[in-house]
Amino acid sequence: MKRWIVILMTALAVFLAADLCARERGVKFSGGTDVVSGYIWRGVWEAGASLQPTLTMVAGNFSATAWGSVDFAATSYKEMDLTLAYALGPVTFSLADLYWEGGAGDRGTVSRSYFRFGADSPHRVEAGITWRISERVPLTLAWNTVLFGAADVNVRGERAYATYAEASYPFAVKGVEMKAGIGIVPWNAVGTYGIDRDFYIQNIFLNAGKSWTVLGSLQLGIFTSLGWNPAAEDVNFVGGFSFRM
Repeated sequence: MKRWIVILMTALAVFLAADLCARERGVKFSGGTDVVSGYIWRGVWEAGASLQPTLTMVAGNFSATAWGSVDFAATSYKEMDLTLAYALGPVTFSLADLYWEGGAGDRGTVSRSYFRFGADSPHRVEAGITWRISERVPLTLAWNTVLFGAADVNVRGERAYATYAEASYPFAVKGVEMKAGIGIVPWNAVGTYGIDRDFYIQNIFLNAGKSWTVLGSLQLGIFTSLGWNPAAEDVNFVGGFSFRM
């Protein structure tokens, strides 16, 4: 019933034990917030203009991040994610708890209570692995699979283990940081991504951004993202500002 807590606590203990020596190098904290014209998650429209704060702790190869999103339109969309990650060279392993209240059509199946851990829990626990091939060839491959959550079902209402795989490539053009990529859903995960199909392309994107350091350590940035979702026959073009400290 509370297995997601056991999973997260076990992972935290393993990561901390493996990186105990990092304390000698110190623990670093960073935070900030983004203001976006629209919240797009893996090619799927989630909410309109939103405020998205973040707080990260880094100790050696281990990191813990809290990230949230609340929309300005007061449509009651609210999300709060906790992610634990450990980097081993070019490979990063992650475990995330994604707290999501669901849309208007999910009110009967997804609870709005943060401490609800039953069959209608608003939490989704997702395991991920990311591999950056090399500094010379910075192609990044990522695989993320949901392990638990009320929304994690296929068209038959069975556990889907919703999976999203992505390949992305960063580059720069005249000082502007760019990234292009493509993401797929390999099997039916209609409860998470809303498409009643098996294998399909969900996300084709091109991002651009630039940042400046001001007042010593404060970073200000501007970014845009153009994305197509062929499976949903949808397109989104959003932009925003970032503030980091």
